[in-house]
Amino acid sequence: MSVRLTITLVRPGMIHPGWRGRRGAHAMAVTRLLYGVYSVTGMYGIIPPGKARKLIFEALDAGLAGFDTADIYGRGLGEELLRGVKTGFIATKVGYRLDTPRPVQCFDPDYLLKAVRAGLERMGRRSVDLVQLHNPPLEVLRKPETYKALRRMKEEGLARYTGVALGPEIDVLPHAIEALSHDEVDALQFVYNMLEQEPGATIARLARENGVLTLVRVPHAGGVLDESVTEPPRFEGSDHRRLRRKGWYEWALKTYNTRIKPLLEEHPGTPGQKALKFIEQTINPDYIIIIATTEEKIREYAGYKNIPGIPDSVIRGIVRAYLEEAPKSPEAPRTLSM
Repeated sequence: MSVRLTITLVRPGMIHPGWRGRRGAHAMAVTRLLYGVYSVTGMYGIIPPGKARKLIFEALDAGLAGFDTADIYGRGLGEELLRGVKTGFIATKVGYRLDTPRPVQCFDPDYLLKAVRAGLERMGRRSVDLVQLHNPPLEVLRKPETYKALRRMKEEGLARYTGVALGPEIDVLPHAIEALSHDEVDALQFVYNMLEQEPGATIARLARENGVLTLVRVPHAGGVLDESVTEPPRFEGSDHRRLRRKGWYEWALKTYNTRIKPLLEEHPGTPGQKALKFIEQTINPDYIIIIATTEEKIREYAGYKNIPGIPDSVIRGIVRAYLEEAPKSPEAPRTLSM
């Protein structure tokens, strides 16, 4: 399936009006940022538990809207770190077994219910706002029993909403289309940023048309867009960024430095803030999940709402640069068309 990138610009500085999904109204916080708890579970370097807890509460103090986690993050640690958190939007994910040496997916309906209950116990909660299936294959999304499990989560009061976190592969548009055909799916999580605009832009449009909540992850493209990574890195151990395809960082850094950064240099704000503003102005998601391992980064990102909107002409220039450069990317989606 081939799609053409479509960008709908919103007014600079526009406050998101809130989400009215398949299950009724959902009141948005002033900030739409969620803290990605996998920041502090070993997937972006080793963070001591004490510092991890401090960062969790720093996120709340900075005005973030809540948290996105999963049971597989730190084998339960990502949920345990949220014990005692009483405010904010809480989203978690299930679909990986925790009792195997390597992550193994399991979407058996009974296992999914068991996993959600175990996660709630780790968090010290009776329910969460959102439970997502974690990177389900297309064949899982085509099974009626998958959605029966999602219905049971809501019927039993374990989750207010249920949804699907798409990935980790790039070509997930068919997955999104299948998920959106089922009423049990209230939310979709997917990758979207200046360097990875498709299929995220199309998924966002389809989700909006279906009244489904949208959560964007990887807003800074693994450190390229906030300039925390300035040369092709060598990530060690469990760092999640090492899973990028060979040559992707070389392509991303070249594309950003030669095509995107020059368009943004005169605009106020840090590179990380401008990356978030781009997402807000182009696809207007309900939530953006940030990765941050320091208090300074959390505060920096939270301040994105205070910078002026990026001019439409600059936005269009960034979209044009992406369309021209994306086919050269080692991770170019097959769904991209010029």
